[in-house]
Amino acid sequence: MTLLIVSDDLPAGQAVAEALSTAGETVLARVPCAYLVREVVRLAPQTVIAVMAGEGVGPCPTLMSALALLASSAPRAVIGLGGAGLPADPQSLLAWQVLAWLPGPLQVASVQAAVALAAPRFAHDQAQARALAAAQASLAERKFVDRAKGMLMRGSQLSEDDAFALLRKAAMQGQVRLGEVSRGVIEAALAAEAVNLGGQLRMLSQCCVKGLALRACASGAMAGQSGADDALQDTVLRFQTQRDALATLPLADAAAMALADVTQAWVALRRHCVAGPLSRGQAMEAGLVAADQIGEALLDEAERLTTALAAAGGRQHLRVIGLCGRQRMLAQRLAKQALLASLLPPAQAAAQAAAAAVTIQDFESSLGVLEQSPLTTATIRAALVQARAQWQALLDGLRRAAGPDVAAGRAALALQSDHLLLAFEQLTTLYEHSHQVLMG
Repeated sequence: MTLLIVSDDLPAGQAVAEALSTAGETVLARVPCAYLVREVVRLAPQTVIAVMAGEGVGPCPTLMSALALLASSAPRAVIGLGGAGLPADPQSLLAWQVLAWLPGPLQVASVQAAVALAAPRFAHDQAQARALAAAQASLAERKFVDRAKGMLMRGSQLSEDDAFALLRKAAMQGQVRLGEVSRGVIEAALAAEAVNLGGQLRMLSQCCVKGLALRACASGAMAGQSGADDALQDTVLRFQTQRDALATLPLADAAAMALADVTQAWVALRRHCVAGPLSRGQAMEAGLVAADQIGEALLDEAERLTTALAAAGGRQHLRVIGLCGRQRMLAQRLAKQALLASLLPPAQAAAQAAAAAVTIQDFESSLGVLEQSPLTTATIRAALVQARAQWQALLDGLRRAAGPDVAAGRAALALQSDHLLLAFEQLTTLYEHSHQVLMG
């Protein structure tokens, strides 16, 4: 049995070392408390003998601190010698692996008996601790697996057996534990949810200004019949709900700061949304221009937030969710730009029309990327075909809005933009829950 003596009292420690060596025990060294952990790591003793300063002195704080550090970094069986009594909190001795405490004068036979029992008892306790940790890890892993299976079953319409087979196959291919793969699926799902929520804030920034433009299109008795006010207030409520949902998620620092900036910009736009409609004329035009500028600033902040959320997720496959979600924003932005082009003075109307042409090109380009993406299923491909058809319907509505029947054209444009929004809401949800995206 190899022993290490620890004591800041040189004579007391030396006396114990000599007595035990004389009795046939293997004493590796006597060390002060400050060097206990270092020497345990270097010499690897089976048992540590902690010697008090004298018979009338209790455990000193320095020794107790050294034993606590030893237990947390390189645990060993510990036997306490000398001193007058136990610490004020004897329970702490168990946490420090102190398996015996022998007060009073040194009795070599008692120390030898304690040493003979301490090492096997320590090994037994350590084995039990490892078994408990393994059982807890297994239980936690099972919870991760069950949760990941549920996500795959709901999102990809898989049976429980198919979801488990998918997780097990990924674990075997990646040569990692099943629980690690399952945890990755859960983390990917949370990250995908965050990216989707951030993308919705982008879209709603444009939807709010579109709603203000639609409200400006109505006047007099038509204002109460158009439902523009109700739709706008629904948009305001939805923005606040999605922002609050994001705030409940564990966000990285960059995303949390971006969300704070989004909130600040939203406060300014919300003031325009909750204010009553302005009369036609310069005041209305100025109000729409101001609201659009704030909406664009909010869009920039929401774009930064969504980028930060995707980066924090650390998964390349999350980009497809951000791209698909961005199409929702572009649909609303295009409708907003077309409506503003019909409401604002010529110079500003021309600027909105030019911006709308850029939005159309951007939408077409992104839709092509999605149609060519390998992250697809039969359901997603069918949804993309439907979205493509709805996009063409929106372009038709855009042409009608510029035709002779302006009121009917505006109504058609608003309706088709909402239908396209729903199509990409569905698509984004499909991508969010796709097992290809979640499995990475």
